[in-house]
Formats: sequence, C-alpha cells, structure tokens
Amino acid sequence: MDPSSRGLDMTSEHDRERRCDRIRHLSRLMAAGCLATSFMLVTAMLLYWTTTPTRTLFSQAGLANAPVAEIDLAVRALAFGISMVPLAALVYGLLGARRCFTAFAAGVIFAREPINGLRDFSVGVAASAVLKPLAGAALSVLLSLHDPAGTRALVLNIGSDTLIALIFAGTVAAVAWVMAEAMEIADENKQFV
Repeated sequence: MDPSSRGLDMTSEHDRERRCDRIRHLSRLMAAGCLATSFMLVTAMLLYWTTTPTRTLFSQAGLANAPVAEIDLAVRALAFGISMVPLAALVYGLLGARRCFTAFAAGVIFAREPINGLRDFSVGVAASAVLKPLAGAALSVLLSLHDPAGTRALVLNIGSDTLIALIFAGTVAAVAWVMAEAMEIADENKQFV
C-alpha cells in the first residue's frame, strides 16, 4: 500500500469519526428532547384542564354556548382523560423516538432497537393524528351535555395538520422499513463472507 493512500484512509476514517460524533451528540440531545417534550405535554394538558376558564374551554372546543358557571372538577377530569387518549399515543411515539435516538447515541444504527423505535414513533404519530379529531368530537359532546335540548353539539375538526401528521408518520414508517430491509441485506451478505 502506498503511503499517500494510507493518509487518505486515515483522513477518511477521521472524517467518518467526526460525522459519527455529530450523530451521537445530536442523538443524545434528541433523546433528552423527546423525554422532556413528553413530560411537558402531559403537564401542559393537566394544567390546561385544571386552570383554563370555562368560556375559553368552550371557545377552543368550537362551542358557542358556554355556561355562566364554571364547569365542575368531574367534567374537567373526564375531559382531561379524553384529551389524554391522542396525547398518550403521541407520548408513546416520542418514547419510541427516544429509544431510537438512544441507540444512535450508543453507535447502534442498523439494528432492531432503533428500527423498532422509529416504527413506534411513526405508529404513535399516526394514531395521535387519527385520534385527535375523535377526541375533539367527544369533548364537544361532553362539554355541551348539560346544554338545553337542541343546543347540544358535536364538533369534528379535521385539518391540514392531521393530514400532514399522517404523511409524516407514513414517511417515518417507510424509512424504518427501508432500514430493516438494509439490515437484513447486510446480515445476508455477512453470511456469504
């Protein structure tokens, strides 16, 4: 081997190691971010349902007829439970992403653990996107339950954010699938060596 090609190999290895260090560093940050975001989302949801004035709750639920009195703690607790269904799916996805990033930070790239974490992330995001409009509809029924007959409401909102979340989840699922296929091909090639 000529000395100049050995120098190129060492430079190439050094560049690869720098890139891997950046991936590990970013992955550690992302893993921490996924965990912190999960905690903050659940805390924010709890605070929302315990501290937001009734008029604001009704307005944000798309209901025009807010009661004069504040809604009671039982209704707020039930509303929190309903709201937590799509949020729990999202937290499940974020914890899957955390497992993926934790594996990347440890230098584990093409293995089952990060691929499964990526798959769980896509499933969680998709489930949350599908469940969010349904939870919103259930909340509108719950909040308008004590309204006089003829004024109760069922509000179903499906917006572009739902469609974008589904496309994003599908993209991540496809990437996880491709990674799984690449891992299987690499494993098959190792058997021939």
